[in-house]
Amino acid sequence: RSFTNIQNGDTLTNPVALAYGVEGMKVHPAGEIIEGTGHHHLLIGLDSVAAGQVVPADKSHIHYGGGQTADTLELPAGNVKLSLQFADGMHASYGSKMSHTVEVFIK
Repeated sequence: RSFTNIQNGDTLTNPVALAYGVEGMKVHPAGEIIEGTGHHHLLIGLDSVAAGQVVPADKSHIHYGGGQTADTLELPAGNVKLSLQFADGMHASYGSKMSHTVEVFIK
């Protein structure tokens, strides 16, 4: 539940390549609940989702339900908060303990 290729305070250029990692759990596609597994969600401009709450699906909540661990996307210019949220197979958040937030500058 961390970004593996960027850090807080980085300056990035569009399109932004992001890579995601997790410790203590395994990445597994959405669709079934298997203990010790889940998948990533990228929250743009937002903090973590409370434990047990379903992560919404919209332009600020990007789901990686296929089990993806990387993406390349266009982000808004300026200071941007990015939160990586790990959730179970039905998109229910594991909460702040399985979330990581950075603030970056997009050129």
